[in-house]
Amino acid sequence: MVVSKFKAAVNSDEGVPPPQEGVEFAKLPWNLNLPDQHYYVHLTTDPESGWTLEHYDPKTDGGILTDVTDGEYKSLKHYGQSPLPLFPSTTSLNYGTTIWEGLACRRSPTTGKALLFRPQMNYARFARGAHAMCLPPPSYELFMRGLQMVLQNNMHMCPPAPELDPDTGVPLGGAKLYVRPMLLGSGQQLGLHASPQISLVFFVSPTGSYFQGKAMGGLKLHLETRKSRAARGGTGNIKCSGNYAVTMRPLMDAKEHGFHDNLYLELDTYHNPKPSSTLSPLRQAILQELSAANIFLVLESGEIVTPCLSRGTILPGVTRDSVLEMAKMFKDELQPVMAKSVGKEDIEVTVSERDVSVEDLNSAVEVFVTGTAAEVVPVQSIGTSADDEESFSVKFPHGESEPGPVTFKLLEMLREVVAGQRTNDKIQDWLCDVHSTPEDFRKGGI
Repeated sequence: MVVSKFKAAVNSDEGVPPPQEGVEFAKLPWNLNLPDQHYYVHLTTDPESGWTLEHYDPKTDGGILTDVTDGEYKSLKHYGQSPLPLFPSTTSLNYGTTIWEGLACRRSPTTGKALLFRPQMNYARFARGAHAMCLPPPSYELFMRGLQMVLQNNMHMCPPAPELDPDTGVPLGGAKLYVRPMLLGSGQQLGLHASPQISLVFFVSPTGSYFQGKAMGGLKLHLETRKSRAARGGTGNIKCSGNYAVTMRPLMDAKEHGFHDNLYLELDTYHNPKPSSTLSPLRQAILQELSAANIFLVLESGEIVTPCLSRGTILPGVTRDSVLEMAKMFKDELQPVMAKSVGKEDIEVTVSERDVSVEDLNSAVEVFVTGTAAEVVPVQSIGTSADDEESFSVKFPHGESEPGPVTFKLLEMLREVVAGQRTNDKIQDWLCDVHSTPEDFRKGGI
């Protein structure tokens, strides 16, 4: 693929490149799709030098990242023809020193612009993860320009804009161009040391929903009482590869028992219950999250609540934060649907982050999960399996065949925000126009 240097006027005159013909984007699963048609960005450095202006200089939009030779970017590689070079002694393969982010790019159904959702928050989490894994973090400018460049050069893989609901005008969701920045120790060694070489990678894939076919019908979650996803003092709040590796076997086991995913506990609160409580150890236990999604409860008291981050065991999800902020900003809009959900006309909507116990599930009228890949997905039931030590089961009043009123309203709000249809002073910078100037892309706003 021959690429050209960035052109600031691409939106005004040339327009955003259309989706590739012949691809049924709407039927794509949540997976790596069509990799032979992708391009990825790859840069390297060493821990002593870190990422410098030689890699990217925002003042000139120059550097290794954007250098062009014979009409092609030097940092841009064909996914199928130029695989990432790895050796058996690669640090990240042996010691797991890999962090990554997940973002979604969508076409606006009203303007046609390609919009990336809240990359500023992803960068902040990426930088924290780099420190935890002894990896030099890229500058904000390098991170953002890498995202912009990989998206611009894979725009043929960005699915068509979603259709609008004919009654409400709200986008109906659909496929997205998922983009994953990665930072990994790519140097060779045997000892337990920081990697002598660091790779910064940006790659993409067009995808469907994480919970394919579950946009309306709710999830059945297994309450995991034996396996731990994360513990205090660990890396549960870091988006590193190891956090997902530990969930794979429990996830496969849960699916064999007819569940869609696991809901993990703070196991120390299960194994060390308060002796003064009349509740069983399991009902006292504190909730964490799913394998790759945060959880929210809508309680009969009118409270929208999600587990807090203070224990350091939960990933601070971007969609989680977005839903919290929207629920706080638009409480007045949520009140009528909350009243419908709980059956009380004068109910007051409150929004909180706190320790959430298993017992709280018995007071929930709706439960939903959030994530970049999942958006907002309802939960119909949560329980243990037949061979678990303690029995627990709850089926929620809403969520079996369709989302509850509050869940559905928050999903609509999120889709409106992502499409640029809903905004205010607090969220106007959440969207970044892929084909704006590098400076405007970094600032956000459309």
